[in-house]
Amino acid sequence: MTKCRPIVIISACLLGQTVRYDGKSKAANLLPLINQGIALVPVCPECAGGLPTPRAPCEIDPHADASKVLEGSCCIRNSLGEDCTEQYCRGAELCLDIAKHCHASLALLKDKSPACGTTLVHSGQFDGTLKAGRGIVAELFERHGIKLFNEQQIEQLLKEIKKS
Repeated sequence: MTKCRPIVIISACLLGQTVRYDGKSKAANLLPLINQGIALVPVCPECAGGLPTPRAPCEIDPHADASKVLEGSCCIRNSLGEDCTEQYCRGAELCLDIAKHCHASLALLKDKSPACGTTLVHSGQFDGTLKAGRGIVAELFERHGIKLFNEQQIEQLLKEIKKS
């Protein structure tokens, strides 16, 4: 019996796709994953939710977190003050649907993002300050048992795959 290739959901910007708010990418060194035959399934929650590229940067409200966004008690706003919560929530749900469809149990997401952040997000003050926390898709993935890794944790992701 042949072992199935591991499937990892990945932030599209880490694959070099120009989907970030600034119209750029944050390509990571993914050769260790590719060399192991890992299937990478790219997602961009912001684009999936209908936000354009480029777009004004967004942050989760100060004194709030992704959990509160999902509960509907706070917002994700852009630097112009516009509420983008609906697009983020829609995109997060679509990305979760993709992960479920692919039977993915692992995700490699771009840290510091209001959508994909796994350990850090911006403060909500649009001042460049970071705080501990997750983005909305990372929070949703974790709630559904998908293990989270960021671009600084590729070696840990490889170890997790080898354990499986």
